[in-house]
Amino acid sequence: MNPKIGIIWSGKLGGLSDLDLEGVAVFEGIKMSESDKVAAKMAAEGIEAIICTAGTAAELRKNAVIPIIVAYTAYIDILETFKELESNFGVSDKKIVLILHESNPFRAERLFPFVNNRITFLKYHNEEHLCQIVHRVFEKNFDVLVGGPTAVSLAGQLGLRTHLVTSSKETMLGALHKAKEIVELIRKERVLTQRLKTVIDIFPEGIIATDNIGVITMCNPRTLRILNMSEQDVLGKKVHGVTGDQTWREVYQKGVRQNDILSEYKGSKIFSTRQPIMENGYVIGSIGTLQEATKIQKLEHKYRSMQVSGLTAKSTFDDIIGDSLLIKETLERAKAYAKYDLTVLLEGETGTGKEIFAQSLHNASPRKNGPFVAINCATLSETLLESELLGYEEGAFTGAKRGGKIGLFELSHKGTIFLDEINQIPLQLQAKVLRVIQEKVVLRLGGERVIPVDVRIIAATNENLKEKISAGKFRDDLFYRINVLNLHLPPLRRRQEDIPALIKHFLKIFSVQHGPVKCTPDELMRLVSGYEWPGNIRELANFVERFAVLKQNAETSSQNQFLEFGLEKQAVHMNDNDSLVLKMATLANMERQLIRQVVNRCGGNKSRAALLLDINRNTINNRINDD
Repeated sequence: MNPKIGIIWSGKLGGLSDLDLEGVAVFEGIKMSESDKVAAKMAAEGIEAIICTAGTAAELRKNAVIPIIVAYTAYIDILETFKELESNFGVSDKKIVLILHESNPFRAERLFPFVNNRITFLKYHNEEHLCQIVHRVFEKNFDVLVGGPTAVSLAGQLGLRTHLVTSSKETMLGALHKAKEIVELIRKERVLTQRLKTVIDIFPEGIIATDNIGVITMCNPRTLRILNMSEQDVLGKKVHGVTGDQTWREVYQKGVRQNDILSEYKGSKIFSTRQPIMENGYVIGSIGTLQEATKIQKLEHKYRSMQVSGLTAKSTFDDIIGDSLLIKETLERAKAYAKYDLTVLLEGETGTGKEIFAQSLHNASPRKNGPFVAINCATLSETLLESELLGYEEGAFTGAKRGGKIGLFELSHKGTIFLDEINQIPLQLQAKVLRVIQEKVVLRLGGERVIPVDVRIIAATNENLKEKISAGKFRDDLFYRINVLNLHLPPLRRRQEDIPALIKHFLKIFSVQHGPVKCTPDELMRLVSGYEWPGNIRELANFVERFAVLKQNAETSSQNQFLEFGLEKQAVHMNDNDSLVLKMATLANMERQLIRQVVNRCGGNKSRAALLLDINRNTINNRINDD
């Protein structure tokens, strides 16, 4: 596409017919006072550059919106003008004044050997000055005034003889080439600028550029959204006034680079990185980025969420089977705990369902959409457990994975971490876990920076932690940190009325996995009557599955007898830890002894003791207070 060029000329244009004028709009004989209107019309019609004389250019540049190219009056133009004046009009040996704009690089003395007239060369800088010069020329009785149409018009009004300067073909050709080159450069620059603008506009951070005194020259839409301001309120204003951050001055005044500067703007935290713009060793401006702290937190959370894909809790409170008063009381307390973002300690024997409760607590909590990360602290060595919990940096130890590894506490960010069998964590590592809980930060192995973590901790133990504290194997400060909310999971022997429902539940599951089971819950209940299940629910599940598999393959009565014999042998292993010793006394006194011992066995929990004894809690209070 050819450049669209406009020509506004104050004199006559010579040799235009020999030039390639495609896409060129020509206006001849235009006075300086008329040039603004003509230029505005050209710009509205899509003209990309204007060629004009020096005097006209001085006026147009005051309001120009497109490039102005000056076709300076050349010596050949003046010589041809004087040749025309002398040959065609018989002007010779006369006093002639030549008037040109002061920006013309012209020396009149170089003309003297080539003309037959006495020439006086005068320069003007604006139209008012030109008017003054023309009146002085009139007073000094010059024979002819040579110049542009404005000078000629003013002189004509005073009765002076005048002659318009004629521009040569070479002058116009040079100006046209220059105009086309400039338009092509502008087009290329416009494309590059548009590309840069597109990049800056879609940049996820705010971007601000200033000049060397801190005035904002450019900003992207993200900046306007962060500052909640319009472009008119930002451009042309001092950056420290707009952002409220005075430290930016050091960038454009002293050339200081600033990284990750945290400032506050209208109650919001903003991170900013700035650097000076240098040219030939001098600061000519500054450029900086703006990013909301909340956006960084969201991106960090999104990144961590991507890392923990699949780390979810599947179980809910609805998955916990049982209708006994003891399990109902436990569930009621657990549901109450789930609402609060506090650490929970689950206490219970092996197989009592601590992980199911942990998952259910997470799924009923405000963190349910976050990750659920579980680890059994008893299954790993101290070194491996530490690297799993805290993570490590690249090169932290021999065999460390390239790029390092994110730890489980980091993976649990905005979610829950379940530390099963926390009683097995070595003492040295307990101190580091305590620091994570207290400070809410993680320091990776081999790392130098602390990483903030927002995580809820659910810990579980199958041992008495107070006894371990007394034995010097567990830190008391860690115990009190994790024992904020306490939940004791009852063993199966204390909730035997739930066994039928559990058996039915497991049979249903195994029927799906292994095919129809050739037995009924009642049949199994007769076999397990009196057994105390030291392995609790896990042992019951294993037994039901084993029985279902063997029952499916039992083809003879001897095999059935083998199954029953195995259960009988298994049932012999009774737990005698629940025996009580009473002193011989009256029936009422022995009843009080019994109640006190049961209450003590329940850790002072009278409600639990009442459930075990199948009596009213008030009865317990009355009996104990009878003494």
